[in-house]
Amino acid sequence: MKLPKIDNLVSDRLSVGVNAFWGIAVKDEAALKGYIEKEIPAIVKGHSGELPPGFSFSRKLYRAFSVDPTKHRPSSEALWRRMKKGLEFPFVNPFVDLTNFLSLKYQVSYGLYDLDKIEGDIQIGQGGEGDGYEGIRKDAVNLDGKILLRDALGPFGNPSSDSLRTSTSGESVNVLQVIFFHPDDPLKEEILSRSHGQYLEFFNVSDARSFF
Repeated sequence: MKLPKIDNLVSDRLSVGVNAFWGIAVKDEAALKGYIEKEIPAIVKGHSGELPPGFSFSRKLYRAFSVDPTKHRPSSEALWRRMKKGLEFPFVNPFVDLTNFLSLKYQVSYGLYDLDKIEGDIQIGQGGEGDGYEGIRKDAVNLDGKILLRDALGPFGNPSSDSLRTSTSGESVNVLQVIFFHPDDPLKEEILSRSHGQYLEFFNVSDARSFF
């Protein structure tokens, strides 16, 4: 299956793990939801008060781009804080749900995109003045100075908030999952592999690839 060329222009500060899946379909949506609901309490309650240690690398990644992670939080940390307050897990669709769960479990930020909505090749870099997009359930997202993914139509992804344009739905059939790591994260290979494995556990696919 064809995959866009992915060019990481900021590899000195950012390591990107990629999981791509084609012909994807959930095996049992109720089972997936039940698994997430069962596992979340232990993940959230396992760390009292302070943030889990994995988030330190996400914060370090943001600081490498001169972005204050306490003002523009990584999506994984924002979700963890929501769960810590006792709020409900935000179920959206099976692809998003499992990806959000993985971000909680491994304390790193993920992006999830519909491959059929991406035009041309992908560049990963740092945004400049005027870079941004319409976010998912948000107004305009400003990416000046921030990590971004860009295709032929413009920016579409960031570890805090992805774009509406390339978002997945329950009808998506080809999906790209991107994991944003600080290059020094010692668990990045393991997290990428385990994320790939959990997708294959809950989804049928016709083809799948995993790489840095």
